[in-house]
Amino acid sequence: MAREHLPIQIGLPRESAWEMEEYPSSRYVAFVCGDALPDPADAFDALGESFGVAPQDIAPLPTEADEVQWAFRCRIPSRTSPILVWCERVGAADIPDGEIADARWSILVEALLALTDPLLDSARLGAIVARAGGTRTRLMLNPDLGVVYRIDEMKRLFLAKRAGEFLDERHLFRVEIGARDRANGPFWLTTVGLHRVARPELEMLEIPADELHAALAMVDAIAARFVSTPLPAAGVPFEAGAGLSVALVPVDEVIETISPEMPGGPSDRARLPRAPRAAICAAGKRGAFRPVWVPPHEVLQKLTRGESGLLRSERETEVQERLARLEWPAFLDALSTRAQHPARQFYAKVAETRAETHAETHADEIVDKVVEHVWLEVVEANRDSLRGRKLGADGLRAGAADASTDSAANSLVTAPIARLSDWVVTGVITPKAASPIEVGPQTASLLTACTHA
Repeated sequence: MAREHLPIQIGLPRESAWEMEEYPSSRYVAFVCGDALPDPADAFDALGESFGVAPQDIAPLPTEADEVQWAFRCRIPSRTSPILVWCERVGAADIPDGEIADARWSILVEALLALTDPLLDSARLGAIVARAGGTRTRLMLNPDLGVVYRIDEMKRLFLAKRAGEFLDERHLFRVEIGARDRANGPFWLTTVGLHRVARPELEMLEIPADELHAALAMVDAIAARFVSTPLPAAGVPFEAGAGLSVALVPVDEVIETISPEMPGGPSDRARLPRAPRAAICAAGKRGAFRPVWVPPHEVLQKLTRGESGLLRSERETEVQERLARLEWPAFLDALSTRAQHPARQFYAKVAETRAETHAETHADEIVDKVVEHVWLEVVEANRDSLRGRKLGADGLRAGAADASTDSAANSLVTAPIARLSDWVVTGVITPKAASPIEVGPQTASLLTACTHA
């Protein structure tokens, strides 16, 4: 049976196209200052504190490399694979971007992620090296993804009372963009990191410039959802959002028909690891003479026009809400200086509950409460609430066409901070030439630094 005609089924066996016999390990590195060699006993204590149980089966490892100062392997009762921890002397080339000239040592941890909860396991592994160097730790690095964590980020992401409280699935991967012409496209998007949670890396091919932003958001959202939930069968349509039907297809089936000059073709894949890769395609092949899998252009255009939204993982939604409320003071500080920065615009996303009525039988009606998240252009705000104008699907203010002051006032929506789920400040954020065009809760430190400069 052709893939495009496969029915959507519940309870299917594991999809063989996505199976991985083995998957790579994950690593974290902490950079430590000071001349004194970090104590392996501190690393041992950090293991116990991070996992809440004393490590077992501890065994020293041979250190053949001159730069390795000590190394050991151990097990945690709740994990099936061992954890490796070691310390190296740092060279100048080892430090990311040369940021911390006083770093003398690095403490490293490596292990296969526990697939029962890879996000929590990753948070605990990161916490080991964050704790092991104590107050001498200056920087942390995820070398698999090239992500740097500074002290404030280390404390919030890895050393919070609840492990991983501000981490979601997007912490486990990144999305790369490839193109022959980076200004005009077409573009090739691919994830990096999903193999480490025994998932296929996701791709999207032949993306024009006007669909790039929507394609990035879709790859990001789908990858996060399927870190911890079963993947759909190859070629079987699934919903990426309301009215947004797509399918995952083995990449080898997709690149058979793309032009050799197109980014993501066979010539670009020589160095990629030999493991499953899935292309996000339209729901069903296209073409009458020779049907082929194609990118989901219609779906991406809907997203670009603001006609629908993407489904997010529950974890991602929860973390975004926590972070938005935690960093709300940065938004308020920036809002208080809007007169000095007229190019900036301020937006907040809040939850709205509406009643949806549908007929259960001819005689009965059922009323469901549906929660929707809507964007407001913020007019005023404080620690407890905010007021703003609702944005329409095209990004314009709902009710903006109303000429009278009374009508404009009536279009304002007031919401308590308990309903805040996200915020963003757009425009010129810093006076530097490379200023970001928008700042949100994840990058609130940029906004704070500029506001108080």
